[in-house]
Amino acid sequence: MSAELDFSTFLSVVRRHWRLFLSVAVLAVVLSAILSGPTFMPPRYKSTATVYPVNLNSYSIETRTDQLLQLLESNSIRDSLIKEFDLAQAYEIDTTANGGYFALYNEFNDRVEITKTRFESVQIEIVDEDPRKARDMVNAMLKQVNLLARRLQREKSYEVLAIAERALGHERHKLDSVESRLNNLRQEKGLLSYEAQVKELTKGYVKLLSNGGSQSQRDALQAMIKGLEERGGEFRELTELSNLFRSNYDRLLTEYEKVVNDVTKELTYTNTVVYPEVSDKKVYPVRWLIVSTTTLSALFLCFVLLVWRDHRR
Repeated sequence: MSAELDFSTFLSVVRRHWRLFLSVAVLAVVLSAILSGPTFMPPRYKSTATVYPVNLNSYSIETRTDQLLQLLESNSIRDSLIKEFDLAQAYEIDTTANGGYFALYNEFNDRVEITKTRFESVQIEIVDEDPRKARDMVNAMLKQVNLLARRLQREKSYEVLAIAERALGHERHKLDSVESRLNNLRQEKGLLSYEAQVKELTKGYVKLLSNGGSQSQRDALQAMIKGLEERGGEFRELTELSNLFRSNYDRLLTEYEKVVNDVTKELTYTNTVVYPEVSDKKVYPVRWLIVSTTTLSALFLCFVLLVWRDHRR
C-alpha cells in the first residue's frame, strides 16, 4: 500500500531535489525573460481620453452618457478607424480569408475599450505598438463621434425641413392667389381701401346733394358707389384673407428659418476633460509578472511530477 502524502513528504522532495528546482527556476526565468522581450512581444502603449456628452437629445429613458456610449461603439466609427489607420495591415490580418473580418473586429475590440465612469463621463482607452498612433486613434474616434452625431441630427432635421418647405410653399401659393385677385380689383375697379373709400364717397355724395351738384357729377359718384356695392364685399373678404395668410406665412417663415439653422449648424457633441497624450511607458507586456508567473508555474509543475513519481515508487 502506498504511503500517505503529508507535509513532511513534500518537504523531503524539495530537500532532495533542490538543485533540480534551482535549475528549473533559472531556466524558466531565462526563457520567460527572452520570450517576453520586444522581439517576441512588441510593447504596447495606451492613450486615454475622458469626455462628457453635450448637445445630445436623449431618446427613451437613456441618459446622454448612454447615448454617447452607443455612438462610440457604433460599427461606422469602428470601420472608419480601420480604414483610416489601415488596421488590417497593422494587425497583420488577411481580411480576404475566411473569418478575416471576424478576427479583425476581435483584435480591434481587444485594443479599444470604451467605458462609462461613475461621474457620468465616458472614458476611451486605446492601446497600440506606436504611442503616437494610439493618441491619434483616440482623437480620430472623438472626431468621428462628432460627425456621426451631427449626421444623425441632420437626418431628422432634413425631414422637418422638407415638411416646413411644403407648408411654406402652400401658404405662399394661397397668399399669391389672394394678392393676384386683389391687384385685379385695384386696377379694374379702383378699390384700394374699402372702409376708407366708403366713408369718403358717402361724405362726397352728401356734400354734393347739399350743394346742388350737376347731374354728371352725381352719376359719376353713384357709379363709384355702385362699384363698391358690387365688389366691395369681395374686396373686403380678400383683404382679410390676405392679412390672415400673410400672418401664417410670416409664422411659417420663422419656423423654416429655425429649421434651416438647425440643419446648417456646426456643433460638437463632446467636452473633453482628459485629452489623449503620447505615452512614454508601455502597458503590455508586464515582464515581471510574466517571468514570475512562468517561474512559479514551472516550479509547481516540477514539484507535482516529482511527488507523483516518488509516490508511485
